[in-house]
Formats: sequence, structure tokens, C-alpha cells
Amino acid sequence: MADDLFGCFAYATQSGFRAFELSVGKEFWTTTKSRWLFGIDYGRTDPRALREIAERPNTEVKIFDGTFVVARPGFAPRRDFHAKVTMLLNSKTKVQGIVLGSGNFSNNGLRRSIEAGSSIIAKNKADIDQHIKSVRSVFDELWKSASPLDAVAASYEERLADLIGERDTARPTKAAASTKGFWIEAGYVTKNRGPDKPGNQIFAPNGFRKFFGLKKSKGSSTNIGAITFTTEVGPKVTKNYRENDNGMEKMTLPMPEEHGFGVYDGKVLVFKQDGKDFMLTAMELEDFELVYGHRILNVQKMSGGRRFGGLI
Repeated sequence: MADDLFGCFAYATQSGFRAFELSVGKEFWTTTKSRWLFGIDYGRTDPRALREIAERPNTEVKIFDGTFVVARPGFAPRRDFHAKVTMLLNSKTKVQGIVLGSGNFSNNGLRRSIEAGSSIIAKNKADIDQHIKSVRSVFDELWKSASPLDAVAASYEERLADLIGERDTARPTKAAASTKGFWIEAGYVTKNRGPDKPGNQIFAPNGFRKFFGLKKSKGSSTNIGAITFTTEVGPKVTKNYRENDNGMEKMTLPMPEEHGFGVYDGKVLVFKQDGKDFMLTAMELEDFELVYGHRILNVQKMSGGRRFGGLI
């Protein structure tokens, strides 16, 4: 088993971090030394994913050409960092491995999308020299010149938030026609189903129930109502919608792994009325912007920074 990992990816998302950790288990971080080289080209990488990885033990995170890219308009790189490669080493046996693929460090790239890849295990010096040494040497050199995460993280978070804010303020606050749906950023999803399963409960702002046509419960009951979800994968599911003791509302969602979502972490949840039910999709932020960016309405922000709004 490898005890040293060097992962290089063009971008990272919260869903990728959660999918990876669920797959390897939290003990991975204490038993494996890991280095991570990510790109932030065009602002595609979620800074929260970088922070999550960097907070784990035995890890070091760097950003390819980070000092330059973080200062560029729109985070445009001078040379795209498009790698998707992981190198592994067992320090006792000296066996090395390499995984080359097309998938990025996102749930889609790691689990859901149709990707292509190859893995090689080299058990002796001849195999290592032939199949791994040249690749590792290139990325070791890139690592040496890359920017430590701490050197660019704060600026990246601030400038990315400003960029997103500029887009949001340019969007309409009133619909010219009836709204077609609504959305909310899931953010970090608590592991309400245990440490080895993806969570399926998120907090919504007080009053979010109105999007579902629900009214505040009377009396001491915390149950507001029930929502029936339809999804592209799996049967209809009815879940409770409740008030929470922190002044927010708690939404229970379909089991993500049973409905083609993998995880909800870091994704944008989109709801569209389907008769009396609600059609649910969960998308990476970049995909959401591509599909719905021109239809986003009345963007609002929760105290923790997560956004929500309508769709026209």
C-alpha cells in the first residue's frame, strides 16, 4: 500500500474532496504523506476545497503559477495547467505507481463522468525508469516553482468572491415572466448519515420554505411539511422539511449516491416544479453558470456566504 501520494489536477471542488475522502477514509491522511498541486486558472477551483485539503494532516498544497494567475483579470493563466495525474510510492518496498486520466478532482471527474485513464505499477528500477521517472521529474520541477497555498489563498478567495459578486449584481432582481425554478448552494454538507456516507441534509435560510409553497408550522412542532422530489435517476422520494433551532430551516434530500449525484457538497441544487413535486438536479458551480447563468434571478446570500435565488 502506498504511503506517499503526489496529486496534480487542473482544478478541485468541494465535491471532489468529499468523494475522495469518502473513498479512502479519514485514516488516509494520518497514514499517507501527500502533496497536491492544483491550478486556479479561470477561477474554476473552489478555495474551500483547497482549505479542506490543506487542513488535513501530512499534506502540503501548492498552486501552479499561483502568484501570477491570482493577480490576472479573470485568473487567466499564461500557460494552462491541465494535468490530471497521481503518483504513488511505497517507501518501504520502493514500488511506485502512476494514474493518468482525463478526470479532474471533482465528483464528476473522480466518479460520475465517463473518463479515460490508465494506471501503471512499477516494481523494479527498470520499470520505474521506463514508465514513471520522466513523468515524476517533470511534476517535481513544477512543484518546486509553484506557489504555496498560504501565499495566494487569501487573495484568491477575495478576488473570486468579488468576481462572483460582480456577476450577481448585474443580474435582474425582478422577473419579466414567471419564475421557472429556484436554486441554493449546498456548501459543506454535514455527515448526518455517518462518516462513511455522503450527507443528505442542508440548512436553508429562514423563509426558504416559500419556494416550495410551504408555510411556517403552528405551535411547537418543528415540522414544516414534506416535499416529494423527482430526479433523473431513481424513484420519487418524499422527505421532511423542518425548522431548525439555529433559526434556519433544514431540508432533507434524496440519498445522493442513489440518485446519480454522488455527493451534494459544493454543488448548486436546482429545483423546478413538476406538478405537485419538485425536480431536483445537483450541479458543479461552473456547470450551473454555463447552463443557467443567463437565467439567474434575485441572487441573495446567507450569513455563511452561500447563495440562493430564482430562475427565469
